[in-house]
Amino acid sequence: MFGYVTVCKNALSEQGLKTFKAYYCGLCKAIGKRCSQSARLGLSYDITFLAIVLSSVCKKEISMKDKKCVLHPIRENICVENDTALNYAADMGVILTYLKLLDDWNDDKSIKALFSMLLFANGVRKAKKHYPREYENIRKCLDELSRLEKNNCKEIDETADCFARILEILFTPDFIEDKDTKRILAWLGYNTGRWIYIIDAYNDLEKDVKKNDYNTFKAKYEDKNAQEIKDTIREDLYTSMTFTLENAASAYNLLEIYKNKEVLDNIMYIALKAKQKSILGESNESL
Repeated sequence: MFGYVTVCKNALSEQGLKTFKAYYCGLCKAIGKRCSQSARLGLSYDITFLAIVLSSVCKKEISMKDKKCVLHPIRENICVENDTALNYAADMGVILTYLKLLDDWNDDKSIKALFSMLLFANGVRKAKKHYPREYENIRKCLDELSRLEKNNCKEIDETADCFARILEILFTPDFIEDKDTKRILAWLGYNTGRWIYIIDAYNDLEKDVKKNDYNTFKAKYEDKNAQEIKDTIREDLYTSMTFTLENAASAYNLLEIYKNKEVLDNIMYIALKAKQKSILGESNESL
C-alpha cells in the first residue's frame, strides 16, 4: 500500500500512540502467523488503519501481549493479538500487495515486481484460501484499473474510482453483520481509497514524468512538464480532495465506535489533513 494514512504523533497521548503501535506490531505478527514471514514486508500504515477501524466498530475487547520482534530483539513490543479485524486486515494486506505486484508484472514486465511476487506467493495462497471472494473482487477492480491505465485514461475520477472500490471491498467484511454499519463503512472506505489514489498520483508526478510511467495527470496534460501540471491542478485538486476527506469524516461520524476513538479521531480529523497539506501545500482559499 501507499502509507499515507497514519497518525499525527505529536497530537496523540502516550496511550494513544501505544495503542496505534500495538495494532501495527500486532498486524505484522498476524501476517507472519497467518500468511508467511516474507509477506510481512507488505506491512503498511493504511492496512493498520483498516484493522483499527474494523476492530473499533466491534464490541469485543482487544487483547494485548508483549512479544519479541526480530527487528528489535532486545526489547519486547506490545501487540494486539487474536483479533478478528486484525487477522482479516493481515490477509487483505497480503492479497492487495500481491495483486498490485502481479499487475505491475503484467503491465511493465517489472523484474522487481516478479521477484517480490515470489516473496508473497506462499502467503497469498493462504490469504486467498481464507477470503476467495474478496480476492476475486479486488482482482477485477485492479484489472479494470490496469485497462484504464493502458488506454492512457485522462480522467482522474475514473481511475480513482477503481481504487476507491477496492477500499470499499476491504472495509465491508462479512463479520460486520449490521447493514447500516456496513453501508457507512463502505462510504468511509470508498472516500479513503479515492483520496489515497489521487494524493499518490500527485505525489508521484515528477517520478512518473521522468520515467515516462502512467499518471492520470500526466496523461491529461501531456504538453506540460511536472511542475506546470502541479501549478495547473493544485487549487482545484485541493478543493476536491478536501471534499473527499469531508465525506470520509462524515461517514466516520456516523459509526458506533467502541474503542480506539482517540487514535481514529487523530487520523480522521488531524493526520489526513496534515498529510494533504504537506504534499499539496496550503490552499489559497484557506488563507
